[in-house]
Amino acid sequence: MGATVEQPIPALCWLILVVFWFVVYVSGNAEGDALNALKTNLADPNKVLQSWDPTLVNPCTWFHVTCNPENSVTRVDLGNADLSGQLVPQLGQLTNLQYL
Repeated sequence: MGATVEQPIPALCWLILVVFWFVVYVSGNAEGDALNALKTNLADPNKVLQSWDPTLVNPCTWFHVTCNPENSVTRVDLGNADLSGQLVPQLGQLTNLQYL
């Protein structure tokens, strides 16, 4: 039997894929982290923010949050939600936010 030659290309492709996924995961959750900071600073007696799960890659699936086609937060509509508390400086990380 002849010796087999390992092909480094599939391993390299997997490495690139893993690095890409990690970069998307880390950068994509910055907006979620900012909104989670807001959530932890607010009193939410009616649990309107219970869908805000900081473990998701981005907050575009959360209720009261609207995103653009690039999955960046553009709107957070919390009117009539009976929330109280203070805004947090992390909201500055929502660079495409147009409505709060």
